[in-house]
Amino acid sequence: MNKNNTRPIGCLMVLLFLAGSPILGAAPIKLKVTAELANIRLKPSISSVIIRQIAQGEILEAVRQEGEWYLVKIDPDESSNASGYVHESLVLPLEEIPKTDRKIQVAAPIVKQADERPRRTETAVRETPAAPGGERAASAWSFTISAGGNYAVGGDINKGAQGLADYLGAQLTAASGTTVPPARVSFMFGGEAAIPLASWLQITVGADYFSSSKNSLVSYVPGPVTPTFTAKPQFQAIPISLALKLHPVEPFYLKLGVAFLIASGGYYFRYENDLFWQEWKGDAKAQGFGYFGGLGYDWAVSESVALVFEALGRYAPIKGFRGTGSYQDSNLVDPISEDGKLYGYDAALKGRSAVPLIIIRSQKPTEAYVENAREATIDFSGVSLRLGVKIKL
Repeated sequence: MNKNNTRPIGCLMVLLFLAGSPILGAAPIKLKVTAELANIRLKPSISSVIIRQIAQGEILEAVRQEGEWYLVKIDPDESSNASGYVHESLVLPLEEIPKTDRKIQVAAPIVKQADERPRRTETAVRETPAAPGGERAASAWSFTISAGGNYAVGGDINKGAQGLADYLGAQLTAASGTTVPPARVSFMFGGEAAIPLASWLQITVGADYFSSSKNSLVSYVPGPVTPTFTAKPQFQAIPISLALKLHPVEPFYLKLGVAFLIASGGYYFRYENDLFWQEWKGDAKAQGFGYFGGLGYDWAVSESVALVFEALGRYAPIKGFRGTGSYQDSNLVDPISEDGKLYGYDAALKGRSAVPLIIIRSQKPTEAYVENAREATIDFSGVSLRLGVKIKL
């Protein structure tokens, strides 16, 4: 062979050897597991499958670091995986490796099933969460206490208050300022417990409470005396919820569920005109189901505490309210009371459109001026915005 031809090849081999020698001679990275159990994943992603779990205090040997992940060597088993990725928040790099004869411990072996898919013989154990921004698992039991604001439509309970104001105004020769602000916005608080089903899925059980009321005064101006109308519609509920909480992309989550509402609603109306006055009262209760869904943000501030921001939408119109209503005026000695259902109906006005009213009656209203009598609906549909503190157990 020509010596001139072999010289470039020889130089190239020397350069490759010199370039590769630092890599070949580089010492592996020694890592100590600081979490209770460190998940070794197939790929450098929080959503990747867990192929091994290493106990706290064990030493791992890393080949290299890729961003926030270390590629580490593991003993191959039935899964034939000889390496995997561990997040940097679960381990501590060491300058020197402590001398130990112990073998790496794993949480549970992996066995092959008939369909050749690996399955753990035990339920996945809790993974210690990392600091904010690091790898976090949704596989721990937790309890959340939250508070915030709630908006609900109200339904017939608000329509009845406005309708009676319009009805009384129509009886007068002149009327103005008959707008009755509805009861809709309220404070809300509650709590929920979350039970892990998978690292990305939880089932939650919770209960909340909210109560809304609005006290307003309407003044009519027909003549020398100013008649007034006082209205106070109100409703409250305790939703007991069961939901699925999904973590498609950390730290965000989706929540979908059903709620059983223990609800109540009522009204107080009073009309005054000089020496004459009329008063209507009513309180009723019912139960029913609703549905909700929304989006949340779960921000870990420590290993066991997180802040939760949540926005939910709810659909929950409820019928079948039963209770006691009463009527009294300045000409009666005692009020007239009646037990029954909360009804909604339209009261016909001569020469004007019918107005919606509500009343508690033992029987459905059938008076001549009554149209479209029905069971009243209090609509708890709406939205809620909440801030909570989650404690991981």
